Amino acid sequence: METLREEEVLRLEEAVLRKLEEKLTPILHQAAVDAAKTAMHELRLDLMNHLSRHEATIQRLSRSEAAMTEVNRAR
Repeated sequence: METLREEEVLRLEEAVLRKLEEKLTPILHQAAVDAAKTAMHELRLDLMNHLSRHEATIQRLSRSEAAMTEVNRAR
């Protein structure tokens, strides 16, 4: 009788664990997807910031080069 109860408890525990796994797997998957999207968004923002800094430097250098050309022509 006691063995039957133990087997029944084990079956119930397995069923509960299966149900929990079924519920948690999609939640964990979505959490991983959300984390990846957040990381990609932050990376995209960092890259855009980095590129804009280089763009500003290139523009300054172009203006400096144009100014130097004008100075050399004036001589």
